Amino acid sequence: MPPMARRLLESLSGVGTVYSGDTLLRTTPYQVFLWADDDAAKQPSASAPVSIEGHIDITGIAEAVVLAGPDALTLRLQDGRRLRFTLTGTSGRIVGKGGLEIANT
Repeated sequence: MPPMARRLLESLSGVGTVYSGDTLLRTTPYQVFLWADDDAAKQPSASAPVSIEGHIDITGIAEAVVLAGPDALTLRLQDGRRLRFTLTGTSGRIVGKGGLEIANT
């Protein structure tokens, strides 16, 4: 069976803030990509599987991330939306946990 093709739904970039819980770790440039399985992109629905991947600059926050725990991180995007994420390596690659959350008003 061939691998499932993915389709880019949205590409976001800007400068956001990284939090561990309520603690601000840093302000950083980010690039975030929202992907859907190719079949789901052709027939979008509320339950369409979406993966979120991207990159942030983690220079100078590695120790804070280790102390905070890699599962407690949130990126607040320029537009106010939030993304809970996990760092997948020392290069700053991130993988979203769940979807983008709308900002509190």
